[in-house]
Amino acid sequence: MRSPIVVALLAAVALVACKKSEPAKQAAPPPPPSAVDTWASATPPPAAKPRIDKPFFFSATKDGKTLYLLGTLHVGVDAATQLPPWVLTKLDGARAFAMETDISDPSMVKLLVRTDGKKLSQELSPEDWTKLKATIGDALAEGLDGMLPFATLATLAIKDLPMTAPMDAVLLDRAKTAGKPVIYLESVQAQIDAISPFATAADIHATLANLEYGHTQALQMLKDYLAGDAAALNAMFDDKTLWLAAGRDPARFGDFIEATLTKRNASWIAPLEQMAADGGGFVAVGAAHLVGPDNVPDSLAARGFTVKRLIAGD
Repeated sequence: MRSPIVVALLAAVALVACKKSEPAKQAAPPPPPSAVDTWASATPPPAAKPRIDKPFFFSATKDGKTLYLLGTLHVGVDAATQLPPWVLTKLDGARAFAMETDISDPSMVKLLVRTDGKKLSQELSPEDWTKLKATIGDALAEGLDGMLPFATLATLAIKDLPMTAPMDAVLLDRAKTAGKPVIYLESVQAQIDAISPFATAADIHATLANLEYGHTQALQMLKDYLAGDAAALNAMFDDKTLWLAAGRDPARFGDFIEATLTKRNASWIAPLEQMAADGGGFVAVGAAHLVGPDNVPDSLAARGFTVKRLIAGD
């Protein structure tokens, strides 16, 4: 079970960067304007990786106007060097750029700070708190203590992936540098509200109790993404291992899919139709939204778009 957690991922990244210069107990300041710069200040440069031959990349055309849809893996892939040049050429030639939410929003980290007066260290058992600190480091755990559990789960989810600049941030910076209009498909708050009910102390406990499973799943997800294997990536949406480990009702698993994928995908269709009507553009969202349940390409096809998964030369 993996959730699209761009906001919490980048919040955790900003927190890591802050830890290099701020005391552990000081509140994390807002991220700097460039999420790429934020990540770079907290992590070493990524090693060279092989180029992706079969990206999750689609065209959706209606009335002669085309949207190009790229499925991203928010962290773990170096967009600048691993995406094939023909994909980046489509971005460079696009009229506009769209992505899930504004990852440069200075309120991003603030929205992840708890307002209920509680601390994660109080909600976890002493054993789990100790294990969390051993897993991600004392300083980061202490910094996340006053944030929504969402941010801690995101940090655990990416700990086994290559430390690359977020794909979304790299593509956003490229679009902004070219002066393209930027469209955000949902607000930061909307994304947090959709995912937070499924990110609790119980979910952190389940993740900590299954670290080896999480390690294996993260690497498999990366492998499936790099291979462009939609069927394999799709199969991950049916994995209830951590859901059950958190003590959740298996009959309610559909609620998670509905909130984090189905409803969000549906809410994006109107702005994407308007983007197409205005002349088309390039859209970068988590790959789960392009191949998972009630995915965006299928929804656009139902609205009269001609949709095609693209390969080199298209």
